[in-house]
Amino acid sequence: MRRWFNLALLAAMLVGAVMTYQLKLKTEEAAGEVARLHQEIDRERGEIALLRAELSLLMQPGRMQRVVEEHADHFNLVPFSPDQIGAIEEIPLRTISGDDDARDALARLAAGEILVSEGER
Repeated sequence: MRRWFNLALLAAMLVGAVMTYQLKLKTEEAAGEVARLHQEIDRERGEIALLRAELSLLMQPGRMQRVVEEHADHFNLVPFSPDQIGAIEEIPLRTISGDDDARDALARLAAGEILVSEGER
């Protein structure tokens, strides 16, 4: 009887050792994956910093002016003039298709016939 008890304890100890070893291997694998992901994150951060620096260089006003002057004939660009500035009232309202009641209500609202109070918004 004692012999069987010792064999059962030995078997339990071996099972425990195997499970502990498997857990150790999984932990090492997960730690390797975490290290790989940290390296990838650092690499991506470096690429983002490089792209931001490149964008900053490309968006410099002096460079943009040279590009505009170089391609002015292709894009038919003309200098901005003060008479191009308009008032908000000059912008036409977008039409609503299908709903005549909504279109009429919006037209009356734009004309100032309907007032919207703060509580109704």
